[in-house]
Amino acid sequence: MAARAPRILLTGFEAFGPYKTNPTRNLAARLDGEWAGAARIVSRILPVSIARIEAALDAALDEVQPVAILALGLADGESCIRLETAAQNALKFPYPDNDGKSPTGKIDRTAPATRQATLPYPAILKGLLAAGIPARLSHDAGRYLCNAALFHLLARAGKRPCGFVHVPATPEMVADALRKGALAGPEKAASMGLRLQLAAIRIALGEIAKKAAK
Repeated sequence: MAARAPRILLTGFEAFGPYKTNPTRNLAARLDGEWAGAARIVSRILPVSIARIEAALDAALDEVQPVAILALGLADGESCIRLETAAQNALKFPYPDNDGKSPTGKIDRTAPATRQATLPYPAILKGLLAAGIPARLSHDAGRYLCNAALFHLLARAGKRPCGFVHVPATPEMVADALRKGALAGPEKAASMGLRLQLAAIRIALGEIAKKAAK
């Protein structure tokens, strides 16, 4: 029997807060089954729920058995692809999760204050900028489910490359919010089309696959 190809776990989130869609869900669905180098992309969608996130991550890791992990999240108001270098052991939700919960405090009282991501961010950033895609490093993934997911993933990743990328809202999301008068302010009007986001995540996955193969 031929050996199974190595897999990269790619996660997105379901819709949350004021949005009816989430570009990370679309990105994960589009990229599921694609190849990055010799690795196959396997996507899973995570719940926007502090009570259910750990079980969902454990199930995905157990099923996929990935050689590397890339989690995606939405950062509304962001104009760039944002490469998150660290997760904070802290919760402070800007609005309730999809279970109506708004916890504050530490994610894990027995864990360190921060955990460092291990993706090849310099190579990813270089590739994105060379492709004409706006991107930047970030040292603060927020205090919502994106940060919590990264914090939990880094505790489980071991030596596997693992990290998080925030993507902007799409133009359609911003237009819908403007139509409804629901945009929080002009600073939230930044967007990036899904096609460009797809190109960005493919570049990131390519660099992650290279690191995982070493």
